[in-house]
Amino acid sequence: MTPAHEGAVDEAAASAFLLDLAKALHLAYQPSSLVEERVRRAAKAWGLDVEVFTLQSLAMTQVASPRRPRVAFERLPFSPHWNLGRSAALLRLADAIAEGRGGLPESRAELDRILARRAPYPVWLVFVAYGVYGAAVAARVGGAGWEMLVAFCVGFVAGGIHFGTLHSQRVDLQKSFLAAFLGTLVAFGFTFLLPPFNAVRALFGGIVLLVPAMVVTLGSLELAMESVEAGLPRLTYGLLRFLMLGVGMAAAGTLWSFFWPLPPRTAGPGLPPLLTFLLMAVGGVALSVCMSGRPRDVAWIVAGVLLAWGTQTGAKALLGDHGSPMVAAFVLGVAGLLYGRKGDRMSMTVILPGMLQLAPGFIGTKAIVALLGGGSAGAEDARLFDVLMVALQLVLGLVFATVVVPPRFSVDRGTPVPPGAGPA
Repeated sequence: MTPAHEGAVDEAAASAFLLDLAKALHLAYQPSSLVEERVRRAAKAWGLDVEVFTLQSLAMTQVASPRRPRVAFERLPFSPHWNLGRSAALLRLADAIAEGRGGLPESRAELDRILARRAPYPVWLVFVAYGVYGAAVAARVGGAGWEMLVAFCVGFVAGGIHFGTLHSQRVDLQKSFLAAFLGTLVAFGFTFLLPPFNAVRALFGGIVLLVPAMVVTLGSLELAMESVEAGLPRLTYGLLRFLMLGVGMAAAGTLWSFFWPLPPRTAGPGLPPLLTFLLMAVGGVALSVCMSGRPRDVAWIVAGVLLAWGTQTGAKALLGDHGSPMVAAFVLGVAGLLYGRKGDRMSMTVILPGMLQLAPGFIGTKAIVALLGGGSAGAEDARLFDVLMVALQLVLGLVFATVVVPPRFSVDRGTPVPPGAGPA
């Protein structure tokens, strides 16, 4: 089959466009191997042979040409804001080009239009959604009315820092530290104003959207797809994000202890299971606003939240804490990968909301606050070890899911060594 538009494409303009497309898909949180394959398919439709290489902070393309090979690369910010509507539009564009339904001028105009599209929700609504989701998570981890109220306030502050400073995408680690620092002070400060409540549960609910579940998920999928060079830096960066949250909470706790004792660790009764279930569904709707989701995405986001929560609850009843995170991540991964096999759907639409329910942040939050209180060192070391074990189980669950449901596109991760090449 003769590629569409063969011989009619300006190679210099095509090279620049393919790099911009790779960059946009990468920033839309597509696994690196799928970004590379989509760009190759688009180039092939124009009669071009292109090699694509992406890392967490780098995108590079090389257009092979008998006249003049063209190499282009660009550094990328580490953590752009999630935008489901923009991501779906980019997938439609890449598929249209690959199917021969878009020339270079039209595709360039469409890409520029997609990238210039305004956010679908006003900023204040996103801040409120951060707070509502934080309140729902506080209920999920055993909180009640006061914990939910404080979690809403902490989430509003965290959203203002994390989402409200998108123009500074290259200071993501600093934003994680600052949001955790101020969120901890806000949670502790409410102990002067409200009846006794569990500040740890409220704090975790408020900062849960800062937990690097997305980075861990993408890194795990990239490792499963043999993109080791992309997956390992993502997982390392996810660990740094989590450590910055811990440092922010520890710094706030240390500062607080200079003036007042740390809040007591009260443990009041949680909400009834049915009410918690309904609150988690409301939290899923709020999460769709945080993710700039389309109306059609809301039901799937809520489904991802409830699937992960329900699966982990059932698996924990059968297996205990050992093994339930892996089972829940596996079920969630299979569901998300099946959802993402059609059209402009993204598997992360289901997987990310669910991973936020499984992320080991609450265990780590308890460990950090307990360390501030001078608890038993051995016990707290065990808790921090539990954080790593839960994270490892989540990675393994997603890896096993990719074995059951392979990617929609076959991905060639390398070129065979030609005969007679000799030993390396």
